[in-house]
Amino acid sequence: MRWKVRKHGANKRRTWRKLHLAADESTNAIHAVELTTNSISDAEMVKPLMAAIEWPVAKLNGDGAYDQVKVYDELEARCIQPVIPPRSNAVFWTDSLGNTLVHPRNESLKHIGQVGLAEWKRQIGYHRRSKAETAMFRWKATFGERLSARLLTNQQTEAQIKAACLNQFARLGMSKAVKRESIYPCNKALFHDNYFLNERI
Repeated sequence: MRWKVRKHGANKRRTWRKLHLAADESTNAIHAVELTTNSISDAEMVKPLMAAIEWPVAKLNGDGAYDQVKVYDELEARCIQPVIPPRSNAVFWTDSLGNTLVHPRNESLKHIGQVGLAEWKRQIGYHRRSKAETAMFRWKATFGERLSARLLTNQQTEAQIKAACLNQFARLGMSKAVKRESIYPCNKALFHDNYFLNERI
């Protein structure tokens, strides 16, 4: 073991990188990309991602990880409508006197209490978020789950280049579902370019 350390150096523990994307669900374009260490939360990246987008943003669709005060404050400052489901143990936000605030999150909680979470998601169009999340699938399907560069700064540059490539692919044309005859004359097979989404690379 000591010879191995002298010869090749000490083993370095592998660490995860987190890829944060801001994608347009209507065009499949990636408008902002950030690559960070695993210690950076999704909510912390809302501000830099929004700052990197050059066009006006009307809505931000995010999952429960974005249900935080700093996210709502950032979106309010930018006049962006939040479409974020409150967490399962969420309570109404109040002011210093204990009065319930007039706040989009409190309105969502009230609405969910009346119609249920599933119906709230349907009415508000929350499921459209999955269309934007296909950007993560396209990334992994095209480039795989690994990075070529070793240093974080170089990996961040690599992420920017890959995002630019995916945007170019989207401009050239997205693939569509097509029906083809299978090898059995009595059956038809449906081929569709959809894969499991995972936000870790």
